[in-house]
Amino acid sequence: EGIPCAACVWLNESHIARQPGVTAVDINYATRRARVRWDARLTKLSAILEAIQAIGYRAHPYDVTKSEQLAQKERRSAQWRLFVAGFGMMQVMMYAFPVYLAAGDMTADIEQLMRWASLLLTLPVMVYSAAPFFINAWRDLKFRRVGMDLPVALGIGCAFLASVWATLTAAGEVYFDSVTMFVFFLLTGRYLEMMARQKAARGIEALARALPAFAERLPRWPAPDGGGGGQRVAVADLRAGDCVRVKPGEAIPGDGAVIEGESSCDESLLTGESRPVPKRAGDALI
Repeated sequence: EGIPCAACVWLNESHIARQPGVTAVDINYATRRARVRWDARLTKLSAILEAIQAIGYRAHPYDVTKSEQLAQKERRSAQWRLFVAGFGMMQVMMYAFPVYLAAGDMTADIEQLMRWASLLLTLPVMVYSAAPFFINAWRDLKFRRVGMDLPVALGIGCAFLASVWATLTAAGEVYFDSVTMFVFFLLTGRYLEMMARQKAARGIEALARALPAFAERLPRWPAPDGGGGGQRVAVADLRAGDCVRVKPGEAIPGDGAVIEGESSCDESLLTGESRPVPKRAGDALI
């Protein structure tokens, strides 16, 4: 959790690889999942998770249910931040546009009122919507590195502080409209990227679930007990020539042919055909 860019993937990989006992690490940016190999005699999983947390990120053993819950939580949080930024941007523009149209002809008291209204509407955007930029920037500074959130935080932070100073002194220019618009556009881009990434991750997980992890292998065919005597083995242990029993509705564990029986198979993942395909003795199985 907490990886906003590909540079964070490199940072986590290099940091984990330096831990004692870790022999290999690979992080997939699209799925936000890491595959780590370590020597159990030198380290343990809790130590690796603590090392990740020490540089400002969060990790946990992979679980389908928990990952979906975290994805839903991430979507809701991003939607609320985007809503606050969009609402604030529209309201601030309503006060900034008349000042632009007046081109200096607006009285000083009305213009100052517009500035104060813009300041009050920009505060929620800075405190809530733009909070991830400042949190990540502070984390980068604390660990003496530069990430993509650091220049963003510097830009909107300096523009906001300069606008606050101009409002308090009633002199100079204010940039509240630019700040809120910039935050809104950045959050929109990240939200679209997050949705595309989560969709890709769900597709990859669906592909992984399409292939079963175990199969029922028969010692020989015909089975000596009339259909019993099967052994539950890992699909990776199947070899050419093995005979397996596949019950109706189960996924096919490997390429082969039907020896006996009649049913139908769902091959839509590969062929696009949505209807089940009839299978009988002699037919090929994917």
